[in-house]
Amino acid sequence: MKNIKLKNTDQKSSDFIYILEKKLLTSDRDRFFNCIIDFVFILVTIFMVTFVIVIIGNILQWDIYRMWEETLISLGFIGTYLSFAMVYYFIFEGLFGRTLGKIITGSVVINEYGLKPGFGAIFKRTLSRLIPFDALSFLGESGRMWHDSLSDTYVVEKNILEDQMKLQELNLIGTEDII
Repeated sequence: MKNIKLKNTDQKSSDFIYILEKKLLTSDRDRFFNCIIDFVFILVTIFMVTFVIVIIGNILQWDIYRMWEETLISLGFIGTYLSFAMVYYFIFEGLFGRTLGKIITGSVVINEYGLKPGFGAIFKRTLSRLIPFDALSFLGESGRMWHDSLSDTYVVEKNILEDQMKLQELNLIGTEDII
């Protein structure tokens, strides 16, 4: 894999470029674990939402469980899962740059500048997950999945990225700032 340049255009210091090396990208094994952890968390969330709806319906004597059940049946398992997954990925990656799976494996989603992507990129990333067979795109040699490349995002090891950025900042000490 060839190196990918990450640009930092911080106004306080001169422009410099981070080089995203293969070692920064999250491994296929960790990406797989991210997927499994997120899948289980989404299923648990569906169960918990259903449980809360049953409890609230019983306490307030509302017939909301029947409506919820009809909605789940009309969506089917795949539709229900995808609906919850889209909301889950958009909220977690949009707010934190990480999902529960990424937090556990120490990964983070970044943009080409090494920063948390904006909501527009996260929206593209989330919609791109709906592409059939997107999950199989990890079989390529690039180390990126389709939802990464289509949204111009990268999934990297958070600790290694932070160390790399600190090292780069240390290398800038003593250089003149260009304003």
